Amino acid sequence: MRHRIRNQAGAGGIGCLLMVALAAAAIHAGLEFGLPTLRHRSFEDRMNETFTYFSRQPEKNIRGRIIQVASEFDIELKPEQVKVQISGDHLTIEVAYDKTVDLKVWQKTLHFTIRRSGPY
Repeated sequence: MRHRIRNQAGAGGIGCLLMVALAAAAIHAGLEFGLPTLRHRSFEDRMNETFTYFSRQPEKNIRGRIIQVASEFDIELKPEQVKVQISGDHLTIEVAYDKTVDLKVWQKTLHFTIRRSGPY
C-alpha cells in the first residue's frame, strides 16, 4: 500500500506542473495575439483623434503623418499600405497591414484594416 501512495503523490505533482506549464503557454499565446490587437486599436483611436489635423493637407503629408503615428505603436507601414483619396471636399483614408504572430509551433497572420472618411 505504501508504494501505491507514493506513486499517486508523484503523479499529482506532475499533473500540477503540467497545469502550470499549460497556463503559462496560454498566457504567452494571449499576449502574443493580444498585443498586436491592442496596438492596432490604439493606433485606430489616435488616427481618429488626429483626423481633423488632416484637413486641407496634401496627400503626401497625410500619408507621412499616418506612418509616423503608426510607428509610435510599433506598427511599421509602407507608403503603399496607406491609401489617401481626396474627392472635392471629402477625404477617405484606408490603412491595411498584416502582423504575423509566431508561437514557434504555430504561426498566424492577423489582418488589420482601418477606414476613415469625412469632410476635407
